[in-house]
Amino acid sequence: MLLEIFIASLIAFVSTIIAGYILKNLLIQSGLVAQDINKKGRPILPTSGGLIVLVGLFAGAMTIIALTDYFVGSGINIEYLLLGLVSIVSITFIGFIDDLSGGGVRTSKENLKKMTLNYSTFNGRIKQWQKPLLTLIAAAPLMVANFGTNIAVPFIGNVNINPVLYILILVPLAVIFASNAVNMLEGLNGLSIQMGFVAFAALAVYSYHIGSYTSLTLATMFAGALAAYSYYGSYPAKILPGDSLTYLIGGGLAATIIIGKLQFLGIILLIPWILEFLLKARARFHAHSWGILQKNGTLSSPHGRKIYSLTHLFLRTGRFKEWQIVWIFTIIELVIAFFGLAIVW
Repeated sequence: MLLEIFIASLIAFVSTIIAGYILKNLLIQSGLVAQDINKKGRPILPTSGGLIVLVGLFAGAMTIIALTDYFVGSGINIEYLLLGLVSIVSITFIGFIDDLSGGGVRTSKENLKKMTLNYSTFNGRIKQWQKPLLTLIAAAPLMVANFGTNIAVPFIGNVNINPVLYILILVPLAVIFASNAVNMLEGLNGLSIQMGFVAFAALAVYSYHIGSYTSLTLATMFAGALAAYSYYGSYPAKILPGDSLTYLIGGGLAATIIIGKLQFLGIILLIPWILEFLLKARARFHAHSWGILQKNGTLSSPHGRKIYSLTHLFLRTGRFKEWQIVWIFTIIELVIAFFGLAIVW
């Protein structure tokens, strides 16, 4: 079974690479471009990278279904896998709508071809308060199946939660929170991609340990797709993630955690995003995580000494470059992942 999961992850990796190569120019021609604001001259790049990762995930999912159906039996619940995929597709589409409604830059075709900086931004974005309501749609596929309402808590054992509370309240809240929180902690090349990769890798390791092959499949496919997309999205980015990718990563984390019943580990892995949510709440969700480029290549905070994002801990010093901050957060998430695995193992 592990061989089939590895093959599906490899297909997700390769398909993401190919999709990025093909879709990059299509995104530009469609006007789905945005500024990379942390770079000199603020270059315009194609955006909405969630579409690229989604292609890889779809190819990986179809591969594992074909392998398990035609060749070998498995411990994978195909129904659960497809429900997870439906949820992920739904939330990516919601993010894509936001990218369409305000993430793009309107220019002439000639300017788009030359990738010039002469642009005007369309401001008809989805409002901040509307995003959680829209992401609620993606929770529906995870509410219709009985994944189990018992949660394994270290040192305590299995804790049973009231099914009505779990299905109607906790599952939707998990999807809404994870997708929007990942979207909040973004703005630096590769930030959500690299942190997301670490989180999915940790979920894959623990899923294998407890024999949850469905969540193992989801986590490894995500890890493979994000590893491939890092070629396009990590510093210096060739394609910006857009809301479609940040929502996809957050929704994917929620789906993997719910399907595999990995709630305790999931909460630990989401600690940076939980803290980011709390910090952004202090600013009534009007603060930004990106920085202001300095002459020496470092970034400073757009909010001065105030801390409204985890990135401001480093931006406020004005001593760090974009890629350095991203790798610091990646290492922090890696440490959290090791800590979480040590607790739940």
